[in-house]
Amino acid sequence: MSNVLKVAWLVLSVVAPATSQGRVEAAGSTRHFISQKFGFSMAVPAGWGVSTALDTPVYFYSPSSAKFIQDAIPPGGAVITTEPHDSVTGLGRSATTPEAWAAASAGALTSSSPSIEPFQMPKESGASRAVICSYDEATFSPDEHTQHSVAVFWEFNRKLFAAHLNYNATDSNGPTLEKIFLRTVRSFRPLDRH
Repeated sequence: MSNVLKVAWLVLSVVAPATSQGRVEAAGSTRHFISQKFGFSMAVPAGWGVSTALDTPVYFYSPSSAKFIQDAIPPGGAVITTEPHDSVTGLGRSATTPEAWAAASAGALTSSSPSIEPFQMPKESGASRAVICSYDEATFSPDEHTQHSVAVFWEFNRKLFAAHLNYNATDSNGPTLEKIFLRTVRSFRPLDRH
C-alpha cells in the first residue's frame, strides 16, 4: 500500500473527524466534494463512496462482492486520494513545482523512474502546470501483490495538489478505473465555477 494511502487512512480514522471542512453536495444524480478550506470542488464518481473526514476528497470503490479489510484494496476495488502539498512529508515536501513533486513521490515509492508527462486540465479548472505519471509499487502484504498507481500533480491558487489512483496491478478493470480517475481529476473546479 502506498504511503499516500496509508497516511490518508490513518488521518481518516484518527485525526480528521474533528477538523473536517469537506462536504458533499448533490444535484440530481451528480455529487461533488466541496473543499471550503482550499476553495475547490471535484465530482464524486458514480457508484463510489466518499469520505468527508478530510479537507480534500478520498473516494473508494469495491464491487458488491468484495470489501476493504484494514488497508487492503479488494479485488476490483480502488481508492482515489487528493492531497495538498502542505500535508506532505519526506522528499516531496521540498518540491516547489508539480514536476518536482511527481518525481519525489514516484522516487519514494518505486525503484524505477517513471516518465512524467504534461497533463491537460480544463481551462475552467483554474489548475495549471499539471503532470501525470504511473508506476507499480510493492505493498509488502503477505501475498506480495503489487499495486498500480496513477498520479496527477497540479498548481491551483499558488498551491500544489496531487490526486492518486491506487488499485491492484493485476486487476483487469484497470483501464476503466483509470478513465474514471482522469474524468474525476478533470472535474476539479474553483468553488465560484462549480
